[in-house]
Amino acid sequence: MIPAAALFLGAVVTGWWSPRALSRLAAAGTAPGTVIAWWLLAAAGVVAGVLGSVLLLVLPGHGPAGAVLRVLHDCWATAGHDGFPALDPIAAAGSAAVLGAAVVGLARNGLLRRRHRTVVHRRHLTALRLTGDRRPLPTLWLPDDQPIAYSMGGRRPLVVASTGLADRLTGAELRAVLEHERAHVRGHHHLLTGVAEVLGRTLRFVPLMRELPSAMRLLVELAADRTAAARCGTEPLRSALRRVRTTGGPRGALSMAGADTAIRLDHLDATAEPRFTAGVKAVVGGVAAVLAPPAVAVALVVGAGLIACPAS
Repeated sequence: MIPAAALFLGAVVTGWWSPRALSRLAAAGTAPGTVIAWWLLAAAGVVAGVLGSVLLLVLPGHGPAGAVLRVLHDCWATAGHDGFPALDPIAAAGSAAVLGAAVVGLARNGLLRRRHRTVVHRRHLTALRLTGDRRPLPTLWLPDDQPIAYSMGGRRPLVVASTGLADRLTGAELRAVLEHERAHVRGHHHLLTGVAEVLGRTLRFVPLMRELPSAMRLLVELAADRTAAARCGTEPLRSALRRVRTTGGPRGALSMAGADTAIRLDHLDATAEPRFTAGVKAVVGGVAAVLAPPAVAVALVVGAGLIACPAS
């Protein structure tokens, strides 16, 4: 039970502490794509840590659990360790019940989101067919005076813009806006934000999961801004961000004005890191994010062992 409890505590510590660290790294100018990977890997590490702790409880003889218990048995006997194994079935049943409820919640929220997105997407595709645009990534122009720009993912992605947007922007600004929306589609940002929203809605009691949707929405906007600036120039995109303030689009779409404009403008001024430095940082940070729960668990077990079993 001790390794399972340590792994569970490692997941808890990571779930509660990591959002602050990840937010600081994003504010420090790290590439948005790298920070997106770190957030998702940290979330995956927490989920894997909880699953691993449940497996160790359900199957106490599996993996290193039995060996660890045998090694530490004598050291912790005075602390009542002899009674711990009797608690395994109770803890395992409770953990499995909580895990099952979480899985059901994830499936339910995922299906509800997919159903809503499918209905809205079909309406857009119906309107698009009337235009005869058969390009792989078409643009649906809406006769609306408001400056609207958003994109929709899925198997038939599309960009949606309004005539009001074209009337208010210059040619260079409009190209930057459309390239921004195409970057969302090419980067599979709709899928990433969808996964984040389902996790956040289902596991809101974990700070990492609760903050994941808002962090992901901002980060995908920063990533799309970086791509658009590289293709169309920073100044047209900056000017367009200042002029397009309305947030249009249905739920599940990614809008041009869908995040904090001030933060996005600040990131446009940031200097890109050298490719090698950015690559090393991405790999090291990703490994640290996904291995944080077991690393904390090992530290807890080793620390407790050193306290309970002083070197002889």
